[in-house]
Amino acid sequence: MAASVAHAERVTTVNLGAMFGGAERRSGDSVEMQPAAGPRIILGWEHAPLPLPSEKGVALDFSMVPELTAGALLDDERGEVMVGVGARAELRMAQRDGGLLKVNARFALYGALRVMVVGENQDTAIEGVLGEYVYLKGRLRLGGEMGVMNREQTTTIDAPSREMGVFASVYLGWAM
Repeated sequence: MAASVAHAERVTTVNLGAMFGGAERRSGDSVEMQPAAGPRIILGWEHAPLPLPSEKGVALDFSMVPELTAGALLDDERGEVMVGVGARAELRMAQRDGGLLKVNARFALYGALRVMVVGENQDTAIEGVLGEYVYLKGRLRLGGEMGVMNREQTTTIDAPSREMGVFASVYLGWAM
């Protein structure tokens, strides 16, 4: 019963976008950074968008959002699928007649931590990101994030190694 009440307070959101950046590739003792990119989809279960204040001013709140993520990492040598789970901590803001342009706006700043499984060897990866999004109209939003991914590369059982990646993402999202 408690789970159904908590679920009723949340809406499912979909963020569909692309990530681009660079990832380390190890070959023997050498390490080089290679360009990488790929598509990504993130499902989140958020509270309804923060309403605009009734009078001129700003409204703030804090929210934790569970996530599911899927995507692919593509470079000139290989393409790998990734799936994972995570959580996002959001500082949500809504303003009426605010800022330099005296506009109404709803947006959020967030930090997220995601744990993923990547590629045919099912390597584990941890990703940390900082991001933001702004509502364009209704429940449609545009967002972006910067993140670092740390992946355990298990091409050989005897000598697993860590690879780092740095990515920027841009996405279009909507609440259902």
